[in-house]
Amino acid sequence: MSRIDETIQAKKDKRAQLEAQGVVAHPYSFDKTHTVAAARQALDEEVKTAGRIMSKREHGKVTFLTIQDHTASIQVLIKEETVGSEWYSRLSLIDPSDYIGVEGTVITTKTGEITVEARELTVLSKALRSIPTSWQSIEDKEVRFRKRYLDMLINPDTKRVLDARWMIEKEIRRYLQDAHQFTEVETPVLQPLYGGTNAKPFMTHMNALDSDFYLRIAPELYLKRLIVGGYERIFEIARNFRNEGIDQTHQPEFTMMEWYMAYTDYNGIMDVAEGLFKHLCEKLYGNLELSVGGTTISLEGNWPRLKMSEALQKYNDIDVNQLNDEQLQQQLTTNNVELTGSFSRGKAVFSLFDKLTTKLLVNPVWIIDYPKEVSPLAKQHRANDQLVERFELYIGTKEMADGWSEITDALEQRARFENEQKNMREGDEEAQPLDEDFLEAMEYGMPPLGGIGIGIDRLVMFLTNTWSIRETIAFPTLRPTAAQLAMSAKMQSSSTKKHATEHDKHGIDLSREKAEALVHSLVENPGLRAHMVAVENCMRGLWSYFEEKQPANVSETQDTWELVGLLHDADWEKTESMPDRHTFLLSEELQKLNVPDWFADSIRSHNFEHTTNQRGPQSLMEWSLYACDHMSGIIVACALVSPDKKLANVTIERILKKFKEKSFAKGATRDEILKGIEHLNIDLQTLASICLTAMQNNASKLGL
Repeated sequence: MSRIDETIQAKKDKRAQLEAQGVVAHPYSFDKTHTVAAARQALDEEVKTAGRIMSKREHGKVTFLTIQDHTASIQVLIKEETVGSEWYSRLSLIDPSDYIGVEGTVITTKTGEITVEARELTVLSKALRSIPTSWQSIEDKEVRFRKRYLDMLINPDTKRVLDARWMIEKEIRRYLQDAHQFTEVETPVLQPLYGGTNAKPFMTHMNALDSDFYLRIAPELYLKRLIVGGYERIFEIARNFRNEGIDQTHQPEFTMMEWYMAYTDYNGIMDVAEGLFKHLCEKLYGNLELSVGGTTISLEGNWPRLKMSEALQKYNDIDVNQLNDEQLQQQLTTNNVELTGSFSRGKAVFSLFDKLTTKLLVNPVWIIDYPKEVSPLAKQHRANDQLVERFELYIGTKEMADGWSEITDALEQRARFENEQKNMREGDEEAQPLDEDFLEAMEYGMPPLGGIGIGIDRLVMFLTNTWSIRETIAFPTLRPTAAQLAMSAKMQSSSTKKHATEHDKHGIDLSREKAEALVHSLVENPGLRAHMVAVENCMRGLWSYFEEKQPANVSETQDTWELVGLLHDADWEKTESMPDRHTFLLSEELQKLNVPDWFADSIRSHNFEHTTNQRGPQSLMEWSLYACDHMSGIIVACALVSPDKKLANVTIERILKKFKEKSFAKGATRDEILKGIEHLNIDLQTLASICLTAMQNNASKLGL
């Protein structure tokens, strides 16, 4: 038996002895009339308080305990002559970590220690493990974060930071609600489309609706819907989720506050935000000075507002207004700055600022007037159509807030979203999808509007001089332990078995013969027919793969997946000149065959980027179609350039090599393949292998 096991067994034995004496080791309640802090103020008064025993010292017929609750700690004096020999003998069964209730008089000892002289004691909880003492303090940060409850008990600085966090959130509400008449609201965490910022989302599947949803990356678009609905001053302290990196200032799960004010612009928002920061500093420290790192920063006075271009010139001696595109490209190269997607002046200026300037912004400063290309939701600048009225607040080299004059013109917002779609096609994984429902809401009219986002975690870092985001979060995101992974696998296995026995996969009443007849009635080009059969085969292979790996997420029959692949481009010849009608003509034909709407909707989803009235892929089947549609084209092209034009000679290595050559099989859109495998959670090689094997197994029908 290990030492820990021996300790636990000893405490179990003590509990058994207490219970044998008629003591309830875990009673239901205790009438606590005083917190420990209140008891410390009640000198010479009777109190009834309770807390965890942090230490125990025995001196013959006198025992001293130190108990602690959420407010303070206090000494407890227990005399055998006062509590009686029966209860005093039980003290040998009471240990640090246990909870105890105390009733007695508050006195001051000869050494000046405020103490409760106990008259009655009540066991409230018999612990099985001992809390480490402060001199055994947890040194390993990883252990501290995993056993955060112990860290809070023995590390005063941890408690200080978390107490400050809760106070900061309370004061934010008080400032906005009382001083500026805001209403606190709530918006969905599970969203059919993500938006409100440029970030990579988490995705989950909702069984009840058989649909994929995204975890919120920002509440912005729903908050603006509330503005359309008639609210004028609203805020939300929201839990957000972004599937991005973890570092000193970023966590995938974090808390952000956003607020929106009707009838104001970014200047008005900055005014209110500056007041909030000063209010919080005064509440925490009683003045407008605080330490950031080793530097004392004053929040006094009006904070400067610098255009981004002015900041680059002031701090880095780069005058972007005097540089042409070639010179701007040279600045990027010289400073090792890489752009996502194609070059634009706006992205270049922002990237230079982000890498070179932000690390120099120590004192409070508002950086304003951002390039339009990096701010899809901000209103165009009233004096420069290449800029937007956006700001960010920097203090201590960290971005503390982000906001802008909001776009209220539905037509302008649509144009911005369409530009985001272009960025998405060029490989920008953080580009925002086009949200038709939000645009429709805007079309009903929106008043002049300003908005802001402030990361609560980073705000707490700044205000407490704690420059690790994990220290400001009660339970930060950590890699699962081996035990947690094992339990997760067990739960998934159980869920899979239940799914296999209880869930009927969706199918449709459409034979392959009827589907093939429909294809022949609409498609004359033998090459297009072969492509559709190729995708049918790929879908067969993908169904088999996912049915083995993720059976709980495969909601349709194998025949259904194959038919989606076979029919997906059936109306292409008739709609090639009007891509926004592609798949909709086919839907009309399927309706005549009494095929359910959800099946047609799944086919339409692969063409969502070319239409304005169609959602994108959501289910595993739909993302599989989206990914393999173009992968099959690359595989066929690889076969056609081989000496004998046979699929049998195509290799995975050949496919992966040709995938990188964008001039090869130009019609096969690489971005769609990459986006598809991201949502399928497989890599490019896996997709290529599944599709190649499936097509090789039916090479004769493909003529390859």
